[in-house]
Amino acid sequence: MRAIERAAAAVLVLALAVGCSSGSSGKSPIAIIGSGSQTGFVGDMLQPPTREPSITLEDTAGKTYDLRRETAGKIVLVYFGYTHCPDICPTLMADIAQALRESSPAVRSRVRVAFISVDPARDTTGVIRSWLDHFDPSFIGLRGSIRQIIKVQHQLGVPASQVRPHSKHGYTVEHSAEILAFTPDHLAHLLYTEGPTTIGDIKHDLSALVDEGKWGA
Repeated sequence: MRAIERAAAAVLVLALAVGCSSGSSGKSPIAIIGSGSQTGFVGDMLQPPTREPSITLEDTAGKTYDLRRETAGKIVLVYFGYTHCPDICPTLMADIAQALRESSPAVRSRVRVAFISVDPARDTTGVIRSWLDHFDPSFIGLRGSIRQIIKVQHQLGVPASQVRPHSKHGYTVEHSAEILAFTPDHLAHLLYTEGPTTIGDIKHDLSALVDEGKWGA
């Protein structure tokens, strides 16, 4: 990331009010079979692949958004997070945005990023839109009831988010830090986790996913 973009991300992190805990709500039951040279991708390969759920949530324009229908034929990166997260969520969004900026127009046109809030009480449509625009205005922001979100997390096999009391800031939201990459066959073949995943990793795999000819529509 360029220096000015890193500085902007740092300012955004410092401006957020509450903490974020990721991954401690339980280990994901998703089965991983390998990565890197074993599969041709850097991300972890899922076996079996995770099916994209049929879900309809509210987008940042206040309209209903059917994820499967609206992103048909695209590579879709799905991430569960919240805008008050001080570290992991803005870092991952900034990394994905930078990877897309470094990718070719052909790759960018085929990729969609869906951020699903795990904190609907604070993450209104306007708050989500403003927050995502710091990274990339094309990012899709979605929200629903916490019951809906937890149901989707269970369907995808990622740990359910949990609200935790916080002495200074009211509460934090404990959530997993996994990015699921869905292909046009409506299956997630790859998973990325915070920490090991770099901008270069994301850029490499997005190009490979777009070029991969076997994904059915």
